[in-house]
Formats: sequence, structure tokens, C-alpha cells
Amino acid sequence: MTVSFHTADFQQNRILACLPSKERKILKDAFELVSLHTKEEINEVNTLIRYLHFPVGSAFSLIDSEPGGGTVEVAVVGMEGCTGSTVVQGHMNAPCRVIVQVGGLAFRLSVSSLLKRLSQLPFLRYALSRFSATMLREAIISVGCSQLHSVEQRVGRWLLAHQHRTGRGAFPFTHDFLAEQLGVQRATISEALASLQDRKIIRYAYRQVELCKVRTMQELSCECFPRVRAPINEFLRDMQTYPHSASPSLLKPFPSSIK
Repeated sequence: MTVSFHTADFQQNRILACLPSKERKILKDAFELVSLHTKEEINEVNTLIRYLHFPVGSAFSLIDSEPGGGTVEVAVVGMEGCTGSTVVQGHMNAPCRVIVQVGGLAFRLSVSSLLKRLSQLPFLRYALSRFSATMLREAIISVGCSQLHSVEQRVGRWLLAHQHRTGRGAFPFTHDFLAEQLGVQRATISEALASLQDRKIIRYAYRQVELCKVRTMQELSCECFPRVRAPINEFLRDMQTYPHSASPSLLKPFPSSIK
């Protein structure tokens, strides 16, 4: 669903907040603000990328799917970036499945509109290329995490990552959905959530997981969360130092409460 918007809404996405005024004017009429629902599919593996989505409260999951039907999340995209960034490097098909992880709003930009204007958008082209590299680093860390750490640690990292990307503390996740994202059995997820709830680190109700004790969760989860957070903050610093970027003060690292 498309909804109305004002340019001030751009401030809610870290890339769009930093668009130089010249590039913002070039792109203003090309953006749509859309409302997305949890589990909505954006791309299947190897399908044509038609749109870039810049979250302003929503979050997207990049998922690796095996031929046998197994799945595991390899990266999350939230307010720091966008989906489909590889198109500026000539990769027009999705390298993985992309779904809406947390429903909400996002700015949508068609690939055709972007490519028509790309020669006039040096900052955005740089930002998208740089973000693609950041996502690759996250995917590598995520794959290692899935092999080396306990399910409870991975749940902790996963919830912290989503708070990091959306600013939210509660998420509309079911046991089945969490199991699919982490690539484990539903019973294993249920056991991990029950353990975390017993210690009052999270609160779980029907289709809702709330992160109650962030600091405790950080201590419990594996070291992969700070390892993933570091390249994102490096990316934000790069955006701040890029010549002619707008609103550099908005690109400070994410709030201290989730460091």
C-alpha cells in the first residue's frame, strides 16, 4: 500500500537522511512511501530486483534457502540501509530471498528510475556500493555464528540485531517464524525462549517477543552482535565523511543503549 509522505520522513533512514540536496531534488518524485506487512515477500532467489526499499521503521530479512527446503537468515536490513543495493554494481537479480521481517513503512525506489538518474547521483551510488560490502561482512559473520554458537546465544544476537536496526523493543515474531529464520527446529526455539523468559530477559506472548533486559542479553549472546554492529557503524562514519553529504549529525552510531 502506498501512503503519502513529506521529505522530512527521509530523516528516518540513514542513507536518505544524508542525501545531498541536489540528489534529493533529482529523486524526490521517484520515491513512494509504502506500508509493508511482516512476512511479505520482496524477492525470491535469482528473481529480478524491481525496487530498492529504504526502511523507516520496518526491517527486512535476507535469507539463504537450501534445495532441500532449509532456510537461515544471513543478514538484516533496517533504518541504516536498503534492499537491492547490488543493482548499482550490475547485479540485477536477487542473490538471496528477501522478506519483510518487521512490518512498517519504507521508501520504495524503482530500479529503472534509479538507473536512469545514476550518473547524477554520485553520493547514492557510493552509499549503495558501500552498503553492499557491509552486508557481505554481516552475512559472513552470520554463517559462522550459525555453526559455532548455541541457539540461545543466536536468539540473543538476533533480537539485539533487530532492535539495533529498527529502534524497537518488541517484535511480531512467532516460534515458527523464529525457527525458520535461525534454521532450527521449532521445539528448540521454544525451549530457548522459555529459558530467556524465565530469567525475565524477554517477555513472550502470542505473536509478540519483547526484549526486556538489553544489557543482560548482550552479556548472554555471542560476540557476533558487536562484530556485526562494527561494520555498520563504520558505514555510517563513511557516509558522514563523504563530500557534500547532508545532515551528517544524523549519522552518528546507534544509541548507547544498544551498544
